Amino acid sequence: MLEHKKAEYTCLWMENKLRSHLLEIDKTANKRFELLMKQFKEQENITEELKANSQLEWVCKMNSIKNRVEEIIFKELIYV
Repeated sequence: MLEHKKAEYTCLWMENKLRSHLLEIDKTANKRFELLMKQFKEQENITEELKANSQLEWVCKMNSIKNRVEEIIFKELIYV
């Protein structure tokens, strides 16, 4: 946040609101992460059965989804 929003960071810090702001962003990001992971897994039919039958394929697909979800969250919540 400091590199992208230096003025906002300074104002929040001076008003003693920075911690609560960052906690709210973290909470929102975690909720969004869980929701998007669930949606992508359903869209791409990644199941516990796949995990049991083909662990390597499951791991590859889950890592791909995780990377995409993190990028979405960064664009939506962190770098705005």
